[in-house]
Amino acid sequence: MPKENMTRYAILGLLASGCTSGYEMKHTIDTSLNHFWKISFGQVYPMLKTLAQEGLIVEETGDGDDRKMFVLTSDGEAELGRWVQEPTTELPVQRNELLLKLYFARHESKDTTIQKINQHAALLRERLDMYQMIEQSIRSYPGTDEAVYWLLTLDYGKRKTQALLEWCAASIQTLEGGKDDETRDRNTK
Repeated sequence: MPKENMTRYAILGLLASGCTSGYEMKHTIDTSLNHFWKISFGQVYPMLKTLAQEGLIVEETGDGDDRKMFVLTSDGEAELGRWVQEPTTELPVQRNELLLKLYFARHESKDTTIQKINQHAALLRERLDMYQMIEQSIRSYPGTDEAVYWLLTLDYGKRKTQALLEWCAASIQTLEGGKDDETRDRNTK
């Protein structure tokens, strides 16, 4: 059975949240969804066309604006509701270039590997800073029922990033010949 295209549900959800144009959707994707769901601009308009052909959205003309505007149909709202209510049955598989390189790192010096992990940690700290700015923005947003859900996804990203920073520190310690807490605990039992 082929995997469902989750971009369709992201677009339906964005429409339900008030994004009515491809431009607004891409802006929201880049500023809000990007920390857990990547969609390229090249995916947005073809998916909008597909959803319109399926009768899940309709195109509306704006007042003197050339920008295409879209609205969910009742079938589109039902499809989004059906999908949101389904349980998730799989853990996501993440492609991670650093881990792929680490898997084969015996072909480079430990110092080079440590440098890569340190660079990765610096990127993670930048991401945490970005999450802090996003959180401030959400908390300053006028009362909306969606804010609590936005904050849940953001909290996931913050916790995952914090855990990855801890992994970086433990990995460097291991490469430098130290033992992480888990190894120390096993050796003392």
